[in-house]
Amino acid sequence: MMGGANSVATIYVVDDVTAKPGAGEAFLDAYMSRYVPGAQARGLTLLYRLVSPPVWLREQSNRLLFVWTAAGAEGVWAAKFAGRSDPRLTAWWETEAAALIESRSRAVFSDPAELARLGRV
Repeated sequence: MMGGANSVATIYVVDDVTAKPGAGEAFLDAYMSRYVPGAQARGLTLLYRLVSPPVWLREQSNRLLFVWTAAGAEGVWAAKFAGRSDPRLTAWWETEAAALIESRSRAVFSDPAELARLGRV
């Protein structure tokens, strides 16, 4: 998303989660009720929730992608700092979420047109 000279670049944060077999729907419900409200309070905006394949699997794993937006690099760092400072969030990932997932990763993206402006720090 390209912005004007005075606008803040949109940064995309993508959570990529592989649920344990049969646990995709339960993980989505837990993520939406236990993780999303705090992430929104930390300044992130949930843009997309995606599930692959597009059917809940009982004997195999679903992959879930959550695409968030943040206001510039400052928004990403503020959200990360706030999340790392919250022991409840760490406990959730290490207990409830861990029981439902095989793996997870997070990546941060931007529109290529924003790279030059983002590099000016």
